[in-house]
Amino acid sequence: MATESPRKWRFTWEAQSHIPMLKLFLFNQGINPINQCKDLKIDLQFEKSQLHLQWTEQTRVSLVVPIPKVLVDLESPLNFRALDDHLEAKIVLLLPINHPIVLSFISELSLEDETGAGHAASDYLQPLFLDSGVKSLSNEREVHLYCRNCFFKLTRMPIKSFVDMPSINWREVADNWFGACCCSFGGISEKLVAKYVKSYACLEGTCLLSTTSVILCKDDLSKSEFPDCDPMKKFDKCGLFDINNDGKSICREDNGMVVHYTATTQLQKENNVDKEHKEDEELRAEELPSTPVGKSFTVDASTGGCCPHNMLGPPSKGQEINGMVDLLASQKSFLNGYLGNIFMFRSPDLSKEVEWIEFACPQCSNMLGAYPCVNGFKPFDGGIRLLKCYISSSLSVGSSGDFFRKYTLENMFANQILESAKDELSFRTVVKDLKTKSVMAQIVLLNPNSWCCSGYCEEDVDKQFSKITLHPVIKVLFSDCCDSTESELRSVNAWETKNQADEVYMLRHLMKELIKCLESNNSIFPPSFSSTKGFVLSCMKR
Repeated sequence: MATESPRKWRFTWEAQSHIPMLKLFLFNQGINPINQCKDLKIDLQFEKSQLHLQWTEQTRVSLVVPIPKVLVDLESPLNFRALDDHLEAKIVLLLPINHPIVLSFISELSLEDETGAGHAASDYLQPLFLDSGVKSLSNEREVHLYCRNCFFKLTRMPIKSFVDMPSINWREVADNWFGACCCSFGGISEKLVAKYVKSYACLEGTCLLSTTSVILCKDDLSKSEFPDCDPMKKFDKCGLFDINNDGKSICREDNGMVVHYTATTQLQKENNVDKEHKEDEELRAEELPSTPVGKSFTVDASTGGCCPHNMLGPPSKGQEINGMVDLLASQKSFLNGYLGNIFMFRSPDLSKEVEWIEFACPQCSNMLGAYPCVNGFKPFDGGIRLLKCYISSSLSVGSSGDFFRKYTLENMFANQILESAKDELSFRTVVKDLKTKSVMAQIVLLNPNSWCCSGYCEEDVDKQFSKITLHPVIKVLFSDCCDSTESELRSVNAWETKNQADEVYMLRHLMKELIKCLESNNSIFPPSFSSTKGFVLSCMKR
């Protein structure tokens, strides 16, 4: 029987944040260590940061496993054993892996590495801290954004203004503070709604920042075109009706959407409207029911078009916002502090009127984000949401000048899961398709504070190993439900109800990519760890 190639022997180091212990899992598909690995010996070569293993099969087998940077208690004995599908060893540490002294020690060693990978290694030491990044970006005079995949420059002109988006549900806070009743403090919550919309308009040259994404005005993006309504066609469809001599007019479409404005140049409908019909149209804008947008602004006669679709975006050069903005309930829900969070939605954040359209890089066609639209027209508010894990703030992707270098789809999702566990007190999550509302995955959080690294063994004792570093992860159980049958989906719904699982919604493309990541990370554990009761064990970097 031929000896298995050492490259097929995989190692995984694992440590817990609260226990000073480092575990090694060593496994090879098709090998039964308890029967095939006889006379097992393990030798810790601390000076070389290596663990040497030897055993007898038909011949003598030797493997070398690199040891991550940790503070080992050399006076404590090594514990090891052979199991059905893997070898296991335990090394006692002086301090838990996340102790400040240990982190400082690892950081210093990383900076002294001759490989120059100190900065990259230090990035792994601490979990990703979700932050808008407004301070760092604002310190730069101007910033261009690039596609992380093909380095395409996404911005036409450098961005010089950065605005921090709210990190909480501002609508809920306003109602709790001032009261939800319209009579409370003169309807101050409603006034805050209007001011919020004004303050966070997607204006050209301004970048809105949330913890997981950035929002750019569509006019700031280069080589990107968006569907739009034909202003003249819309003008013919809805027409303009004079209200009084001061120029107030009403534009009404067939679906009942109404908007009023003040025109500097009085526009007349091309077709004559009889006086009686005109009087029926003379309504005060505030008396009109179900008005999705009510604005008072200045319109240049040359701009053409008066439809709500044209008014949902930021004002053009010939428009000047002067009054309040009244929104539909669905639009208020859409803007309730989640204007920039396209990464993950919750049920209160959903709107039937808003459809999310994926936005791809004009050069490589990789997905970069999404934008909201209403009735299939242009971006709802003129803003394009770009996920931080897909973009770079520097042409040198991953360099110190790239403020988004630490963001990955994996650690962004892990942080959201941890946040749900903290805020919702739920360790079970059901992820659903944002568009179809169908279940895509079940996630169960097992351990939020684990550290691990993985790789393949070598047999050459004298070979120079690259340095390895433990990185923080969360351990989860997951189930891919994208192709589930109706009976399986009923079981998932029953599981969700029984366990009061947290319900979130994501773009299908993102969740499919995350499922691939979870399936790939499953391979770092021995086969006996891999699944339980329809769930698969995996981990995600924090």
